[in-house]
Amino acid sequence: MLDIADNVGLELLSGSYKSRPGLIPMIVALTIGFGFSVVWLSVSVILIQDGELGHVLWGILTACCTIVYCLYMGYIGYRMIVDSQRRYKLELTNSEAVLTVLDKLHRKKSTQMVLFDDVKYAEYYPYPDSSSVILHAPYAVMEIPLWPLGAQAQDVMDFLAGRGVPIVNAQFDDRLPE
Repeated sequence: MLDIADNVGLELLSGSYKSRPGLIPMIVALTIGFGFSVVWLSVSVILIQDGELGHVLWGILTACCTIVYCLYMGYIGYRMIVDSQRRYKLELTNSEAVLTVLDKLHRKKSTQMVLFDDVKYAEYYPYPDSSSVILHAPYAVMEIPLWPLGAQAQDVMDFLAGRGVPIVNAQFDDRLPE
């Protein structure tokens, strides 16, 4: 017989990526970074065209460093696009946590589950732009991103605390349970 109390829980869906706290500052920073890169590449071209050996070498070095910097910023931009195309569904019951990640960009879906009775502790990272909780069990380490859940993130933490899961706050350097 199925007990209704066993199925009590939460089902949370991620919000829009546009509501991520650090999105606008990150876009502004990348835009400014690419703008300055154009300036530095222009300076590099001018130095190389000067023709003096010292200026040419300095221009080549500056151009190479700027290109590496642009590649790094491009990677950050790519990761932002990848993150924006992910949707999360978190289901919490009295006995388990199930996280389903739908990646629209790569057309993949993954599901991970952990039983609360097996969870030794949860690591909580409360940073606004990348908040998450990591559940540690002997057979799995499940990271639950809280930032896409918005205000519902606190519901997850309250639910875990109500289930008796020891929560270690990484911001306060809490000790890990043994």
